[in-house]
Amino acid sequence: MKNKYQFIFVMLFIFTFQSGFADEPKNGDPVRLSLKPKECVVFKEGDKCYAKVSANWSTKELGSFCLFRTPDTKLECWNGSNEGRYTEDLVMSEAVDYYLVRVDSSEVVVRKTVELSWVYKKTTRLEHTWRLF
Repeated sequence: MKNKYQFIFVMLFIFTFQSGFADEPKNGDPVRLSLKPKECVVFKEGDKCYAKVSANWSTKELGSFCLFRTPDTKLECWNGSNEGRYTEDLVMSEAVDYYLVRVDSSEVVVRKTVELSWVYKKTTRLEHTWRLF
């Protein structure tokens, strides 16, 4: 029982603090990209994580931009826009990068990562072992 309550506490702690902080642009950065969630948490190392990822971007100037996800998957493009939103259901087994590319110069203007974390490390011991004593 104790482990179940620890897991619930960790999940609540992560989601509470994760939603409270917004990505603020650094001084001089013309483009802002925010991802929710920033981290996907699974129970055991090696498990796949299922998340609904929302990407929001904005810039001060109009332009043509495309949103990509590693490995080089084009998700959506916007022409003559200064903001955009994209949502997808994602199954991940490792961290995933999202990045915004300026179409006219193929320049990556901003990159963010959805991290993958786990509560318990993978063990080499079998989960169901037989013991005589």
